[in-house]
Amino acid sequence: MPTPFDIWSPIFRAPFSGDVTQEITPRFLSPDIKGSPAIEEKVVREVASYGKQLGKVLEALQALSAATDTPLPEIDALVAEVETVKAGAKEALRAEAEAALARLKAVDEDAWREVRGG
Repeated sequence: MPTPFDIWSPIFRAPFSGDVTQEITPRFLSPDIKGSPAIEEKVVREVASYGKQLGKVLEALQALSAATDTPLPEIDALVAEVETVKAGAKEALRAEAEAALARLKAVDEDAWREVRGG
């Protein structure tokens, strides 16, 4: 049963009660990082994210698995799960884009035509 204070819950939050996110990037000058934190940060920002780097390692493992007839079911399952998440994210992004286009058409049909290329 709702309380009279529920209407304020979106406004006031106790510490650590909101969404929790974790950035998985090296912290500059962190004592936790071996090697050069500056190089790590530059690689992640300018070359490839950790996900992209791990993806390449997984691709290599799958290629080696196929070439040597060595099954790696845990790696295959991991790759399949990653692909499922990526597909879901693409579907969500497409749905968001379609909704945005529908809103644009309702508000400014000329701009909608321009964005659609016609």
